Parts: sequence; C-alpha cells; structure tokens
Amino acid sequence: MNYLMGRFHGSERRLILLAALVLVPIFFLPVLPIWQMKMWAPQYREGLTLTIYTNTIRGDVDKINTLNHYVGMKAISSDDFSEFRYMPQLLTLFGVMALLAALTGWRWLAVVGWLGFTGFAAVMFTDYVQWLWRYGHELDPRAAITLDTFMPPVLGFQKMANFKVLSIPGPGTLLLGAAWLLGPVILWLERRARRAAVQAEARPKPAVPVAGGEG
Repeated sequence: MNYLMGRFHGSERRLILLAALVLVPIFFLPVLPIWQMKMWAPQYREGLTLTIYTNTIRGDVDKINTLNHYVGMKAISSDDFSEFRYMPQLLTLFGVMALLAALTGWRWLAVVGWLGFTGFAAVMFTDYVQWLWRYGHELDPRAAITLDTFMPPVLGFQKMANFKVLSIPGPGTLLLGAAWLLGPVILWLERRARRAAVQAEARPKPAVPVAGGEG
C-alpha cells in the first residue's frame, strides 16, 4: 500500500504522458483502424476489405453482406455492436487518467488506469472472438448455399471455401498495444532505478583522511 501511495518521478512520468497522448484523442479523432480483414476469391481478385474502427465498421460491407446472404451468414452492421457506443469514451477516459498521473506523479492512479485498460482490452478482444464465432456458426439453414459451420481467422491467414482471408490488427491496435506496454516498462525502469540507488547506498564510503600526524 505504501508503494501505491508514492509518486513516480521524471522519466516514468514522461512515459505515462506518452501513453496519455495516444489514448486521449481517440474519442475526438477515431480515425485509425483497430482491425482489418482482407478477403480474396477468383471473382474478387482485387480483394474485399472489412475495416473495424473504435466506433464503426467500414470497407466493402455491402458486397460482403451480399455474399453472406447466400451462405446464410448474418449481415454485418455497426448497429449490432454496442461496444462502438462506449469504446472511444472509455479509451479516452483511460487516457485522461494517464494524463493526470503524469501531471501529479500519483502511482496509484497510474496503476489503476493501467489495470482498467488491461481488463477493458481483454474484454474487447474476447467480444471480437465471440463475434467471429457467431458469424461462422449461426448460419441460416434456408440459405441458397449450405456451408459447414466455421470460425473466421482471429489473427492470420485462413482459407474458407473459395476465399482466402487475412485478419490483422490495424495501426490503432498497434498504438494501443504500445501504450499498454509502457506500463511494464515504467515499472521496470523504476525498479532498476531503485535497485541502483540501494546498491549505491550500500557501497562502502571512502575513508576520510585524518588531519595531522603522529605527535
């Protein structure tokens, strides 16, 4: 508890400020995609793209939904994702917490914000995996083309029917990941500095020569 009530110092606070600069603008400028799926097929050699942002889905949504209709998959719509209604706000809130922690040095605020950010990211990624599972398993049996249930790739490349699908994190996720990683880096830097201070304190002090000689 005493540790949490302490304060971070210069270098640690500058790194916390860097994390805040990544998170705070998200609510006002949600322009960087957090995930992207690219699909190729013989009839779509140029590829179809599905791009997920913190507040919407963009790309070739209409074309993909037309294909989904034939195989019984549910249409993709931003309205079906309640996460879009609060994701930018919460990410910016974590950024404001980081900003306050950087300005004040309060260690407890930085730790609480980082833990909240970690939990939120885990929940969002779990929701994304579940969303992919539902879209590949909850198929309409009355569809024109019958497919076996499947799981679209969460990350990486996969062949599904005559489609090749690539799923990768977007620039927004890479930036968020870098901001998250600053948490362990800050703790490591602080621990290293404290260890160095303890070692310096434990070193024997040089003997101070006594003035004067033998009588």
